Amino acid sequence: MSNRKFYYENVKRLGNAAVSRHALARMDADGIPQELFEKVLLNPTKPDIPDGAEILWRERDGLRIVILLYPVPNSGAKLVKTVYRIKAQAVAKAR
Repeated sequence: MSNRKFYYENVKRLGNAAVSRHALARMDADGIPQELFEKVLLNPTKPDIPDGAEILWRERDGLRIVILLYPVPNSGAKLVKTVYRIKAQAVAKAR
């Protein structure tokens, strides 16, 4: 695994955030640059998308970060569970 950063303090709208080994491995396997991950995590341009009471999605530039708000065990930080590329949704065109 490459030398990726795995802990971020004072993340906008989250507080502290840890990055799981799964997320780090996924970024390496998918060739997701550290700079892109940090851009999405640290500089969100849209509101986070809640997925139930304990999960948020943060998306930007074709990348989705899945964040656990209350990981167990709780270390005082949110947990980036996984990261993956997303494709743009199809858009219907009016005739």
